[in-house]
Amino acid sequence: MADVAVMGDAPAAAPAKKPERTVYAAGGGRKFAFSLVFLLLLPFFVSLPPMLFWRISQGHWHGTLGLVVLAAGFTFIMFLVVIELMHSLMTRIELGDTSVKMTLPAGRGPTPIVRYRSHDIPYDQIKAVETRREIYGGSVAPVLLQGARLILKDDSTVKLGYVSEANSDPCFPYPEIAQKLAERAGLQLEHKGNVRRSLQKKYFGLKKEFLAEAAGEVPEAEIDALNKSHRKWVMRLIGLLVGLVVLGIALDIIFPPSSGLPPALTSITKLVMPDSTTASTTATPAKKK
Repeated sequence: MADVAVMGDAPAAAPAKKPERTVYAAGGGRKFAFSLVFLLLLPFFVSLPPMLFWRISQGHWHGTLGLVVLAAGFTFIMFLVVIELMHSLMTRIELGDTSVKMTLPAGRGPTPIVRYRSHDIPYDQIKAVETRREIYGGSVAPVLLQGARLILKDDSTVKLGYVSEANSDPCFPYPEIAQKLAERAGLQLEHKGNVRRSLQKKYFGLKKEFLAEAAGEVPEAEIDALNKSHRKWVMRLIGLLVGLVVLGIALDIIFPPSSGLPPALTSITKLVMPDSTTASTTATPAKKK
């Protein structure tokens, strides 16, 4: 009886601690940096179309092709800056007590575009949280991305995003976010393995699902071999560049420049065509006589 009384007087179990509110968003430094870069480049970018129009309308074709190439490259750079600026200003993930509020890119593919969509998803409406490693390219320049998505109880999907294994984003660590979402929803994080993806299928709409059937499963051993091969190719490229620099310096030391050509080009010209250079120098005094 005494034992029963003691057990009855035992204190009740402490209530489960609610998870803390966690917010993932770009910091003020990143927002300021991309805004500053965009504002600095914008006047130069806006001035390119009038310059091209004036040169073409006036018939000034000398140097116009180079200006067109410059404008195309500048446009591509501005496009990337706008994408990163929008991503830093718009993307936000807030893990609350009972739901997750997210503003994420609405476009497909690893690169966020300018369309964004907001979600407010209760944890009890999440059916599964999945991650997967996607591999693009070959041994020369492989790209390994970690992707994460939510599957809701109505079988709809919400893509969280991608993060590169070589250069992870500290503001948006999507695998970590997926793990925390699974814990708050009372689920196990499901890893769907490693698959090789095609950029053409990814960006041209041949595969509509985020985690659709891909080119095939890739074992961990093959990924390790892929990384080793990539490191070898990178070291070869570095060695080639260092060798070219050393060769250029050596040519400039052995053959000092004596014309208006760049030093390396002058050295190569003397090395390849020594007779013509000597003949031209000896023929000049004869004409003066």
